[in-house]
Amino acid sequence: MAQYTHNDLWNLRGHPAMFYYILLAATALAFIGCRVLLQSRIGYFWLAIREDEEAARAAGIDSFRYKMIAVVISAGMTSFAGVIYAFYYNNLFPEQVFHISESILIILAPIVGGIGTLFGPILGAFVLEAIAEGSRILLAGFGIDVPGTRQLIFGIVLLLVVVAMPEGIWPWLSNRLGLGERRK
Repeated sequence: MAQYTHNDLWNLRGHPAMFYYILLAATALAFIGCRVLLQSRIGYFWLAIREDEEAARAAGIDSFRYKMIAVVISAGMTSFAGVIYAFYYNNLFPEQVFHISESILIILAPIVGGIGTLFGPILGAFVLEAIAEGSRILLAGFGIDVPGTRQLIFGIVLLLVVVAMPEGIWPWLSNRLGLGERRK
């Protein structure tokens, strides 16, 4: 990535710290927006559709419409992240974006953190990245560079979480801390 001496927020050019703060603000806004949506009428419709779509349709909920709204919101948030990603790296190649490691991380973070919770996927991503980077640094300290180590570590973490905490880390942790976040 080229080094820039000044930040140009409008053209998305600048120091990596600028991108960090943009994504931090976007994550906070997305988290708040998801919380508001889940506690609104549409959120209760989504919960009803998830629990029993046939019963939700019988109650008069247009399940196709509300599923499409969820897809549109998800696609919008994903496209925003993709734009930031492309500008950060100044390029976008399929092997970079659709690499199996990225797909595995996207799927594993919610599973490890806790599916059906708002904070679980964020915690899962932090845990997976911390373990992967920590092990990479540790192995590099010993001069070891084994391809596929990251995937092996992800598999071990997934196995441990599924066996020890089947609902994920966040539900287990929130119960221990007395927060008791209701699963959505």
